[in-house]
Amino acid sequence: MLPKISGMDVLQQIRAQSMVPIIIMSAKDTDSDITLGLGLGADDYVTKPFSMVQVLARIKANLRRTGQYAASSPARPSLLTVGELRMNLEDYTVSKLGKEIELTAKEFEILRLLLQNPRKVYTKEQIYSLIWNDAYLGDENAVNVHISRLRNKIEDIPRSPKYVITLWGIGYKSGEFK
Repeated sequence: MLPKISGMDVLQQIRAQSMVPIIIMSAKDTDSDITLGLGLGADDYVTKPFSMVQVLARIKANLRRTGQYAASSPARPSLLTVGELRMNLEDYTVSKLGKEIELTAKEFEILRLLLQNPRKVYTKEQIYSLIWNDAYLGDENAVNVHISRLRNKIEDIPRSPKYVITLWGIGYKSGEFK
């Protein structure tokens, strides 16, 4: 009952990118609603009205369970090094040759997307959809502006980029380093 998008669509978008614990709190209490939510990836489903004590217990249980899974799952690298760039995914910092570079959240996410997926080409539509978590409505200017600002911050010569490469008429990819 969210405006513009259903809760189940939000759930699917989150699950496509993350395994963060999700508890649905809803007035919809039919078996089919609960089954659908859990089937799409929710970890728990609480119907209204609910007891705050019960909700807090469910939150704690999900966080405890998530912590156990995280401890037993293989660690993903928290530091990306590409060329002279170092990207720390835990504290959201980027540095080049030891000097910290200030990036906006969107610039950071674009750079992370490209560096974590070397050789993969992303169209402007894909970048917009993945970074803004929204449908692309043909406004490529948002992506262009962010790419331009990102290049101005990380590239030695922004007009001859090494890190964020344009494939004319297709999109962008990360530069290749040995």
